[in-house]
Amino acid sequence: MRQLLLLLLGFFLQGREMANAQNYNKLMGKAIKKSIGTDLKGYQTFSYPTDNYGLITSFNKSAMTENFICDMWNCIGVDNINSKSENWLDMNGFAAVGGGGSIDLSEKDQRKFALNILLPKIYDMIGFSGKIKNDKTTQVTVTIGKGYIRMLRKKPILDYIKSSSGPLKNAYDNNNLVIIVADCVIDGLSVAIQVDKKDSLALESKLQIPANTVAGKIFSDASLSLAITKDVSGKYTFKVSHPVIYARLAKKQPISEELEGDTSITFDKWLDVNENEYLNHTVQKK
Repeated sequence: MRQLLLLLLGFFLQGREMANAQNYNKLMGKAIKKSIGTDLKGYQTFSYPTDNYGLITSFNKSAMTENFICDMWNCIGVDNINSKSENWLDMNGFAAVGGGGSIDLSEKDQRKFALNILLPKIYDMIGFSGKIKNDKTTQVTVTIGKGYIRMLRKKPILDYIKSSSGPLKNAYDNNNLVIIVADCVIDGLSVAIQVDKKDSLALESKLQIPANTVAGKIFSDASLSLAITKDVSGKYTFKVSHPVIYARLAKKQPISEELEGDTSITFDKWLDVNENEYLNHTVQKK
């Protein structure tokens, strides 16, 4: 009986995660299409907000977790970069950047996005096990930045890889490189909430933020970095510290014979990545 209950619980949680992913893509997809004027055909959309695994992220043979080589800045030898840096969007010149339209959600969609998608991810990230009922969250304000499309400049990145050493160059030399050649970026995301006194005290205890003070903390995991602040009125603001990667496009290196004489400036002649070769449970095919 216990095993059956655990199995049912697993199916329930998996179903809830899939529903949240679908809601995230439905809410954000429509707003982003309006912002940048494209439906991102062929892109894989993340099932939750993340500030990692976008442009230049690389894999060996297929874009599966076990074949991961490096992520974004790490692929070009940069350990960390301030999101306010003017180089963040163009990745030190490796990216061509277009777009920049505002992303707007209705007040109703803001509340759905915050309560059903963003806040559960944040609570899980900070280890807050207490469940705050939606009707106890009296105020919700979501602030979303502009949307951009970035495309990887082919010659600069391949020149860099050829002159490098290690797993990235090895994958290229063996015609096994899978690389993110484009992504859709949101340059800011935050949510501010006001909860009742009981839930506020529970959050204060978890975050170790003293009552009746203005204070903040930074949390991070592999997929997200987050700044949390609280004002004297008890309003909490959760702000993603780096731009958010909404969707990405992967391409697979052709065999060497197919690359001979390829002088194109884009990755159009590289192979599409099969949906089944993509990261499990992390992204959804558009």
